[in-house]
Amino acid sequence: MGESNLERWTKGDVYVIIHGFGGSTSEIEYLAQYLQAKGLDIHMVSLAGHGGTKRELAGSSYPDWINSVKNSINELAVEYQNINLIGFSLGGLISAHFASIDSVKKVVFINTPIYLWNIKLILRDFIHDIHSGKFSKIDYYRKSVSSVSIKSGIDFLIILEKTKKMFATVSKPSLILQCKNDETAYYKSAGFIKEKIGLSANVLYYDGGCHQVFTVAVDLRDKVCDDIYQFLVS
Repeated sequence: MGESNLERWTKGDVYVIIHGFGGSTSEIEYLAQYLQAKGLDIHMVSLAGHGGTKRELAGSSYPDWINSVKNSINELAVEYQNINLIGFSLGGLISAHFASIDSVKKVVFINTPIYLWNIKLILRDFIHDIHSGKFSKIDYYRKSVSSVSIKSGIDFLIILEKTKKMFATVSKPSLILQCKNDETAYYKSAGFIKEKIGLSANVLYYDGGCHQVFTVAVDLRDKVCDDIYQFLVS
């Protein structure tokens, strides 16, 4: 006779954090350390092809990114009774693909894109850099665009379109976090996700901030981390 679930599971909850498109676990490391310091069991997923070169990213595709999370969930489900998904940007899109499985308890979406690019904000940044002569924002945008290939960009757009309809299937308690000055994921994305999920989701908007809330928006990140923690343990 096979072992029962109670015999199989040795721990209660694990918190799986998934980074964004073209990035790495360094984007979410601050959040991981914050939650670990609060006593939570944390697992960061490194998406296939990410964290290395532009060519390595282009050598992967969106099914590979999804499978990276699927494999981690399958492994953790053997040890943990409950899995909580915390997705940053692309990680939020991927989280929606697994939010309906039985082992998933709660889901957090952080600056998850539906509508791309806040053009008004980007133009403001360009004008500021030109007037100041420092060009830090322009360099940031240039590096962001040049770090991914056209093929990888198409893969991202495919998973974005495939995921839009999946938010309506999310029934687990969910928290949607969105910076209003997010240059990559236009802040109205959060409203779209909330509308699709419905009553099981809550939205928190933050004045200011930016897309890379844990590595760049240092004045805001502790507040975001604490809001995530309070939701997870409530």
